Amino acid sequence: MEMMSKKAIAATVIATSLLFSGGVISPSETTVSAATKVSSYQTELNTFAAHYAKILRTVESYNVKLDKAKSEQEAIRIYDEYLAYFEKALDNVAPVNGLNADIQKMDVHIYDSLVEMYNLELDTIDYLNGDMTKANYDKAVVAATKFIDEQEALFKKAANTYKTKHRVTFSRDMLYLLDQEPAQGKTYTVKKGDTLYRIAKNNKTTVATLKKLNNLKSDSLKIGQVLKLPGAPVSTPSTYKVQKGDTLYSISKKVKVSVADLKKINNLKSDRIHPGQILKLKK
Repeated sequence: MEMMSKKAIAATVIATSLLFSGGVISPSETTVSAATKVSSYQTELNTFAAHYAKILRTVESYNVKLDKAKSEQEAIRIYDEYLAYFEKALDNVAPVNGLNADIQKMDVHIYDSLVEMYNLELDTIDYLNGDMTKANYDKAVVAATKFIDEQEALFKKAANTYKTKHRVTFSRDMLYLLDQEPAQGKTYTVKKGDTLYRIAKNNKTTVATLKKLNNLKSDSLKIGQVLKLPGAPVSTPSTYKVQKGDTLYSISKKVKVSVADLKKINNLKSDRIHPGQILKLKK
């Protein structure tokens, strides 16, 4: 997937400002199956997810740096580095098995979303430089947000189909791409020889709890499988102050609240927002 020019595809960068009860362990829980060899489907999914998660996490890190910039000159330098990284990342083809049509389908959806995010960044630059009218920029933001939301929905559908079809589990990177990272922030990656009993004992929980948290129908495990562990939930902020360059889409990615919900909670009739505006994140 070679990156195309802005005229050939429309690319985006500012849009990404950013792109399961406990108890005592009973003896009956000691009979469980040991982890089995990880499948190629699992390995290919993990590799795919790691590739794109790295890109999006890096994009997010640049936006954190931008928020902390102490001067306009520093912000411009960081932004230039950000755009250069994003463009290079889009040129770097994802490690996808050409025979794995299911992952190829996911790849198209997430890649196209990233390209649209990059294009929106370029549109933002044009707008700030006076080369695009506010009306046209607003239309571009609305169109980009709609396209990205559509691709994200298709990506999630394809991912869940892949999970069911190939009986794989989602790694932390994949959960990140799906906006489904465990709220408690604690996970365990299954290793050779692991059993649910051993994992439960080492993490001061029960087999029953692990099975419930991870929707497991049996005690079978796979090497590389990521299990959610019980823990205290992380509190989330109730409001967000709009920063320069923010879009509803970029904010939705940061706070993990959909654009539709942000608009509904804040009674927004359009996607227009302005720096300093306070958005409610909860009803």
